[in-house]
Amino acid sequence: MSPSKKLPLVVLHCSRVRAGPADKPNNKRLLASWKKAGALYATPPGSNDDWYWLYAAVNCKSLVVTNDEMRDHLFALLGNNFFPRWKEKHQVRLTISSGPTFHMPPSYSIIIQESERGSWHIPTHTGDDIETPRQWVCANRDATVVSQFRQITPTDVISGPP
Repeated sequence: MSPSKKLPLVVLHCSRVRAGPADKPNNKRLLASWKKAGALYATPPGSNDDWYWLYAAVNCKSLVVTNDEMRDHLFALLGNNFFPRWKEKHQVRLTISSGPTFHMPPSYSIIIQESERGSWHIPTHTGDDIETPRQWVCANRDATVVSQFRQITPTDVISGPP
């Protein structure tokens, strides 16, 4: 049960529910408890399970807990800026050491952005690790733009979000 009193939905390909690690006693008990609670959905053979959990997350306006980079979907939507922004705000990453640790989406965007005044804020550290402090380069447009081309001048390095 989540803090919002909603059951999570666990979407797994049917092969992950019926064989291999699913046959281990601890995993069998876990899968059985998910099934009993109505929290498990096994996708049919031949289907890509990604489409099911993506649909559920978008339809229910919820977060998705996955370490999947979703590259297939990113490449399928090349030229579309919407998917990377959606992923950044809705993907919760998971690490397991002594227990599960959830890495929530950042409270601010960590991609290049333009302010209302025309300044560009560019993160200098790449990657998806939101625990890493960000350094940002702030670039302002030159006030003496003569042609239609936008001239951008790097001016300052700032810490944290713009």
